[in-house]
Amino acid sequence: MLGPASLDAAVELLRGQYWNDVFTEAELRAAHLGSDVWVGATDEVGSLVGTARAIADGSKYAWVYDVCVRADRRGGGVGHALMRLVLDHSLVRRCRRVRLGTRDAQSLYARFGFVDTAMLRRPYATTEMVLVR
Repeated sequence: MLGPASLDAAVELLRGQYWNDVFTEAELRAAHLGSDVWVGATDEVGSLVGTARAIADGSKYAWVYDVCVRADRRGGGVGHALMRLVLDHSLVRRCRRVRLGTRDAQSLYARFGFVDTAMLRRPYATTEMVLVR
């Protein structure tokens, strides 16, 4: 079970990652605590070496966020294990669409079947929008 020490370690792992540059530590904490799914990987002494989280509606959509592995543990399967745990969670597993964003880990996610959204054809025209506060 992930507790307060794991939350501190997750925030530390995520500090300085390109996708979190605009968020405060308090916002990172709140995001983790408010997520439907939050998993972590620990080393032999119990230190957090990887984290991932998701929000999901349990049916239509899930979004995976903040997949991060400590630099000295990358390339050893930790990210793969985290993704397996997230994707197998009951709230995510039932979703028809699971989305995420990345600029440098496409090969990891492709192993799970993720494709660039530019490859998907929708039966209707759409514009993706965001409210920035």
